[in-house]
Amino acid sequence: MDTEHATLSKQVLDGCLGTKPGQRVWIHSWDHTLELASDLALESMKRSLEVLLTVQLEDLWLRSMIDAPLELLDNLPAHIGAALEETDIYIYTLGPRKPIPWDKIPVDRRRSVSVWLDARYDKSSFAEQWAKLARKNKVRMVGIEATLATPERAEAMGLNLEEWRRVMFDGCCADSGEMASLGRALEPLMGGEGMVHLTTPFGTDFRFRLDKRPPDFSYGLATEEKAERGEVVFLPTGGIEVSAAEDSAEGRLVYDSLICTGKGQVEDLTFQVAQGRIKQFSARSGKEIFERYLREGTGDENRFGYFGFGLNPKLRHGFIQDDKVLGSTVVGFGHSGAKGGKNAASGTWWASMTKATVAISGQKVMEDGKLLAKS
Repeated sequence: MDTEHATLSKQVLDGCLGTKPGQRVWIHSWDHTLELASDLALESMKRSLEVLLTVQLEDLWLRSMIDAPLELLDNLPAHIGAALEETDIYIYTLGPRKPIPWDKIPVDRRRSVSVWLDARYDKSSFAEQWAKLARKNKVRMVGIEATLATPERAEAMGLNLEEWRRVMFDGCCADSGEMASLGRALEPLMGGEGMVHLTTPFGTDFRFRLDKRPPDFSYGLATEEKAERGEVVFLPTGGIEVSAAEDSAEGRLVYDSLICTGKGQVEDLTFQVAQGRIKQFSARSGKEIFERYLREGTGDENRFGYFGFGLNPKLRHGFIQDDKVLGSTVVGFGHSGAKGGKNAASGTWWASMTKATVAISGQKVMEDGKLLAKS
């Protein structure tokens, strides 16, 4: 454990952030991640960084979401804003330890829940205010997703805890240079226009049109450009995705990888898509989980959103990071605003495929799950 935390701390401070003496770092931890936070704080001090360490108690957080006045939940307190204004680097762990019991949080309060602290993913006013202030002060932010590998979450998703933890922590330490090289070769193709043809040996035969939209590219460096946009770099990282012409998607999609969700697992989910919308779907098991996703949505949950490729060579399928696994191809439906898309759905559904062959405007960029594009 100590070696694992030390390795991750060094990766965050040196590899992801490239810290310099004198910088002010704020480390925010859940109560179940205090050992990692302590190690991050110590390694920061060794690098002559000024450290502020704060802790979020899970029980207090949940009770606040249920009972605290909404005006407190929806606004960034002045003293927290003042601390952010004096911060160069913000590092935080992802939680809580247990899956969020959404059924206990009143419906009118769920929009106020902010766990990602990134306005691309959280809908809360708090996240919007935080992102605005972070952009203004060019705060570089890193969120550590590896801390989601907890006994309670592993049980809920049917995952082997130790294996999941190992994959997550290994994935955090992938070579950012290698991932950046792969992504930069794909960027001009994915950010252009033209038809994409995606096939797999498992039955996928899917086409759609690119629409000159900027790709969402993550490879593990908390750059000044991301800080200026108020974006968080999440670890593990490694992927490039782009939204596309929503109504152009046609064909059959077969997600051959096991889909692990907080509500259970889905096997061999298959879509028939026409004019950008799912017309029919089936699954070997877990079909009711996808049905619930559609039923609880507010619109456009069945509409095509985006596609992309995983770039991380240290991640593996089956451990909630399938979109980042090198060799995976991802197709998502529903809300796509985080990737520049036009879907205003309340939810997002994505999953990955293996051994795909992908051509963009007739140029083959992946064959049998191996990326061919070179920077």
